[in-house]
Amino acid sequence: MSFSLINKSFFLIIFFFSLCSCSTKTVYEKIKIKKYETPIIDIFDENKIKVNTTIGKQLNFENKITLKEFKNNNQYLNNIIVENNQIFVYENNKLINFNYDTGDLISHKELKITTTEEDILVSFNYIDNSFLFAFKSGSIIRSNMNGEIIWHYESNKILNTQLTIFNEQIIALYGDEIKSLLFKDGTEIWSEIYQDLPVYQAQGGQLANFLKIIYFILPNSKVGSIDLNLGTLHNSKFDELPLIGSINNTKDKIHIFDHYITYLDEGKYLYTLDIFNDEFILFKKNINPARSNILFNNSIILKEGNFLQAINLNNGKTFWLIDDDKISKSSSLVAVRNYNTDIEIFLNNGDVLTINNKELIEINNLFVGKVKNISFVKQKIIVHTKSGKVVIF
Repeated sequence: MSFSLINKSFFLIIFFFSLCSCSTKTVYEKIKIKKYETPIIDIFDENKIKVNTTIGKQLNFENKITLKEFKNNNQYLNNIIVENNQIFVYENNKLINFNYDTGDLISHKELKITTTEEDILVSFNYIDNSFLFAFKSGSIIRSNMNGEIIWHYESNKILNTQLTIFNEQIIALYGDEIKSLLFKDGTEIWSEIYQDLPVYQAQGGQLANFLKIIYFILPNSKVGSIDLNLGTLHNSKFDELPLIGSINNTKDKIHIFDHYITYLDEGKYLYTLDIFNDEFILFKKNINPARSNILFNNSIILKEGNFLQAINLNNGKTFWLIDDDKISKSSSLVAVRNYNTDIEIFLNNGDVLTINNKELIEINNLFVGKVKNISFVKQKIIVHTKSGKVVIF
């Protein structure tokens, strides 16, 4: 064998191994598993998360219906009402009625509402034998059960927050304005404008109520509070929150439990205000980073990897930390509820984690596919899946 042939063979072998080495490295980088560090815990709280022990209905995983011949494409997922053993859905200017026991389509009727194809339903409510519709264009409409218009309120401002109804008042959060409409005829009662840089949260604003005082964050990230009885500004230290300016504040959350209001800023800092004393009992508490979190009663529950942590909103101490390999690492928190003394945590992979006395005691699955959203309505659980299915337990 000539020297040149040996030389060529040697370089071919070197090239082959180099190619394999690069390929293996590329594949390894793609499948590299993320390591999750144990969350830092300052101090544990000997108390427990407060729960409503009067709620005693356990979830029956077998008792469920799927709305047949229906795929929900509404981005806000606020287009379904379960009321008086009836299921109503708004879609493409139609009011659809489904069978409460089977999920079968019963009827659909064209509504006498004028909207454009681009206009999106943001809020859908049932009250006093009538429907309340709110659209992204700013229009708010009340109709009777036949879809005939009772009144129509128009605005030239974008509305992307679900309406809130307190007694006879409808509270609407526009981009830089909060306003109240009279439910009976849609006339404006009061309004307040909070002008700022036009930074609007895609998911809209948020609102919480305590004894006729509403605390809110507008889509442009301005916060405030209003006395519903007087229709005037309510001055408190809540208005002085030193929030971090951001072009996207979708990680911010507002929450009220007992007489405490909590604000989560950027998904990272906790503020808790004692409403009675108008004093902060928790101020810019830096919490562990987490893939997802939910404010529940007097706690915030965090999930990162297969770690679950619950923090007391009143003192910043940790109620419990659960590390279990059976918890899906890549899943996120979707919803939390309790029955008796158990806490149920719903994940977007369909898993339902049951926690009792600070321990994970059971994991079930809804078997509906990937979950996008869950809401609790009068002992019913409405599950929206990423495929567009609507399943009711």
